[in-house]
Amino acid sequence: MNVLLSLLHSSPEYESLRAMLDAGQTAAVSGVSQIARAHWIAALREDTSRPVVAVCQDEMAASRLAAELTAFLGQPPVTLPSRELTFLDAAGVSREWEQRRLRILYDLSAGRIPVLVTTLEALQLRTIPKSTLYAASIRLTAGGSYDLDKLTEQLTAAGYTRASLVEGAGQFALRGGILDVFSPAHDQPVRAEFFGDELDAMGFFDPLTQRRTENLDEAVLLPVAETVPFLHPDGAEGLCKDLSTLVARQKRRKTPNTALISTLEGDIDKLQGGVPLTAADRYMALIYPEFSTAADYVSRDAAVFFCDHGNLRRASKARMEDFGLSLDSYLQSGTLAGELCEFYCTYDELAGRFRENGAIYFDSFLSAQFPEELPPKRILSVTAKQLPGYGGSLETAVQDLKHYVKNGFGCLVLCGGKRRGEILKGMLAEQSVDALLAFPATRLPQAGQILLADGSLPAGMEYPELKYAILTEGQLMT
Repeated sequence: MNVLLSLLHSSPEYESLRAMLDAGQTAAVSGVSQIARAHWIAALREDTSRPVVAVCQDEMAASRLAAELTAFLGQPPVTLPSRELTFLDAAGVSREWEQRRLRILYDLSAGRIPVLVTTLEALQLRTIPKSTLYAASIRLTAGGSYDLDKLTEQLTAAGYTRASLVEGAGQFALRGGILDVFSPAHDQPVRAEFFGDELDAMGFFDPLTQRRTENLDEAVLLPVAETVPFLHPDGAEGLCKDLSTLVARQKRRKTPNTALISTLEGDIDKLQGGVPLTAADRYMALIYPEFSTAADYVSRDAAVFFCDHGNLRRASKARMEDFGLSLDSYLQSGTLAGELCEFYCTYDELAGRFRENGAIYFDSFLSAQFPEELPPKRILSVTAKQLPGYGGSLETAVQDLKHYVKNGFGCLVLCGGKRRGEILKGMLAEQSVDALLAFPATRLPQAGQILLADGSLPAGMEYPELKYAILTEGQLMT
């Protein structure tokens, strides 16, 4: 795919965009279709070697972009999901999305994620501050020295629950000098064997058979949720004091909210009695006084791409309105305290957090207002079309190929493999279309030339100004 990415080097707009990113400047690009957007992002990633963060309007758009970037770069990007905030008490709460987010946030801050695709909501959502996540995380190293009593206290503070047998994430078990723990940072639980205070051996084990599957030199034990009461600056006791202050404030009012008082006092009793607080999200502002989002984990040298800027703004506005209605019901029912309802930052505030990075706004039509915190320094207009599928009609595809050749376009047709390319070459020859096999492709097609090369894309592209067309075999044949 490197040959395909190099195609953009002949575009003055692309080179201008690359120079602006290198200078940490923000730009806007109009006229770039969905597949071409991924093409530009992949090329800029390849040419600059900078980490990439691509922001999409929803999960469907993020999934589509991730698939397209995989086709261009040869490896899948990491996708950061959003999650549902838990405001209501429940017997059991699934932490799967939170734990996936925690793993990604930890890796992101460590610079281990070259390409991240995420939704706007996932970035706007309030989360655990980076400094708190690092302080609450435990790194175990084989041969290191650890106090087991202190280690179990740290695990409890990070939200882990003690069990007789570790079966799921967020559990730990201690039997003599053997510590079993299932961290969100890993796909399997870890068994650490101690000789006194020394960590003698460590490895993954299968929770079903309880047998070790792989030896380990190092393991990371992350918190089990994004909102953990023990991570309050003064621990669970400090959170109880804050809640007691809210209760006293309510009782001094002429018309106290009795439902809210009941909620606060009930949660104080749980915390003091050691009962898990499943709805800790409603106290996130108390537990983490510093307002942080996933954007704070993005390195300052990352290139940030806002995909379909107009839809991003509209989606953000609609989400804020819907969330506002939900908050009203929670406030009326006494589930939430009014002074603790800051859970999302706005689109403009989020954009402002990337002021030092340099960002690119992609849009089909630049009709939306840009964030005041991060306005583009320059607006570039290009023409990059996404080609529709041919529904398996080779005759229609042949007509387009003949049109491209006649007008001096270089045509690259991506095939699933050399054998499929040979079959397609024969079929095109029967339609009086000459094509050359290029396996592997080491150069771009010349004007009026058709090359059949290895590779696959979800859709084809046309660059009228560059006089290049990229088609995929899947569009030509069924």
